[in-house]
Amino acid sequence: MNDIRSRQDLGARLRDHRQRAGLTQRQLADLTTVSVRAIRNLEQGKVLSPRLDTVRLLADGLRLGPAQRETLLDAVRRRPGTADHSGESGCGPMPWLVRGRLIGRDAEVAALTDLLAQPGGRLVSVVGIGGVGKSHLAAEAVRRAAADGTRVLWRGRGEEIPVDELAGRVPGEKTVLVLDDAEPTGDAGRLGALMSAHPRLRILVTACSPCGVSGEQVLRLAPLPVPAPGAESDPELLAQVPSVRLLCEHIRAGNPLFRLDESDAAVVAELCRCLDGLPRALEFAGRWTLVRALAELLAEVKRSPFGLTAPPMTAEPARDLMVRLRRTLGRLSPAGVSFLATVARDHRSWSVAEAAAAVGTSGADAAVIVFTLVTYGLVRPESPGGEEPRFSVLNHVRHLYAEARREPRRWGAAVMHRIGPEGRVHTVAVGES
Repeated sequence: MNDIRSRQDLGARLRDHRQRAGLTQRQLADLTTVSVRAIRNLEQGKVLSPRLDTVRLLADGLRLGPAQRETLLDAVRRRPGTADHSGESGCGPMPWLVRGRLIGRDAEVAALTDLLAQPGGRLVSVVGIGGVGKSHLAAEAVRRAAADGTRVLWRGRGEEIPVDELAGRVPGEKTVLVLDDAEPTGDAGRLGALMSAHPRLRILVTACSPCGVSGEQVLRLAPLPVPAPGAESDPELLAQVPSVRLLCEHIRAGNPLFRLDESDAAVVAELCRCLDGLPRALEFAGRWTLVRALAELLAEVKRSPFGLTAPPMTAEPARDLMVRLRRTLGRLSPAGVSFLATVARDHRSWSVAEAAAAVGTSGADAAVIVFTLVTYGLVRPESPGGEEPRFSVLNHVRHLYAEARREPRRWGAAVMHRIGPEGRVHTVAVGES
């Protein structure tokens, strides 16, 4: 088939699928992050060498079935000079496309996209506790990068870094390597060597703590904002709080008729507070409303924020929030564990000076520990009401320490290990204070 005919074939198929889906070019652009101009040029057959990654994004936005998707991609492959550099062959679907809508993270997506685009953004780490949405944020950022022609290689925890694929890239091609749910310690040298060997390579890491590599850019990902006290008095304003928006979206996935009103506002607001605005926990709560009442879920969460297990048929159900939280706690120094145990006794917010007085340490030392706790996502910065920043411990963390105090024998065996600066191994109980 000649050049013009194959371009027209692709454009006609794409336009037909879009019209059948009832979408305008603008609506398809909003769904896929491919620009309206790019969609228009593809439909009019003006693109000489369309990228498979771009057409894959459009196929996902159009929700094409396997046969329709393959036919559309085949129209691209027939174009001379078109190559597949996605790394997808034989590896299943691109994981950064298998994600739902990202809610309440507009500022974080913009910040991460900007960091990856900066000349110094060779290594960017998205850091936070398990369930906060690091993978989802990374997926959205690289989805936008792929739409602009950047090659994306995604590797999950325990998967080998694709050295051969990096070596086989097209000269001059931009590549982002995503190391999702990485173990940040012990790999600093390898990451540095990769960046030296591949000057155009950018690495995006999602982990519970920074990698500690020179030049690393760290984006701390906090839980979604939760309703302020009394916010439930106005359901319309309450519905705009990011954690509430996310919870309501998951509820509507099972019950499309659900609308937040005065009868549900107080329970929904308290659920979001008890679950710390953690997207993964909010997803579980919303999905369980298919068979359980909101009030019943709130009662269970009040007993324990870890009480909501993954509903049946949930993707990656083995990811346990408590296991991941304890993994993060294990990275704290003994002083950090002791400090957190003290401030976790109270649900109220505190300043660095107040925490230093309560723990019995200097303000400078307390500031170092609080900086670490905020970076790890164990402590939430509160909206500044005055000149002095204030913080609060996540409900999940407070509950874990409260359990340790109530059952010291059980938790005494559950210890955290930390290699100190002098190279000795410290063993610290979870509830130690």
